[in-house]
Amino acid sequence: MPRYEYVCKCYDDEKIYVINLSFEDYKPEINCPCGSGNFIKRKFSSVSVQNGLTAKEKQFGTTTKRKGMADFMKDQKEVRQKSYAPDSREAKSNEIWLGKEGLDGVTHLPIKRD
Repeated sequence: MPRYEYVCKCYDDEKIYVINLSFEDYKPEINCPCGSGNFIKRKFSSVSVQNGLTAKEKQFGTTTKRKGMADFMKDQKEVRQKSYAPDSREAKSNEIWLGKEGLDGVTHLPIKRD
């Protein structure tokens, strides 16, 4: 059910009421809940968006876990490129590293971000 914010100016200070209304019951002005009998107007504010998937991502079967892993991999690639000399194999590499390289002693993987 949608939540709407209404501003009450019945007294000296403004008070904001958050009211749950269905789409059928919505009105831009309603009776003030403070009991004064006045009408209050809806306050239009910015919309907050939860961290979620876009319609295209859902269409292709992406899950939040997969998206999180992709973001992690991109982040680790940037960490690796910043941590090594620009002309080194590690900085130039575009391959996916899973951490096994560090365990095998092939290279030392940085785990700390700047």
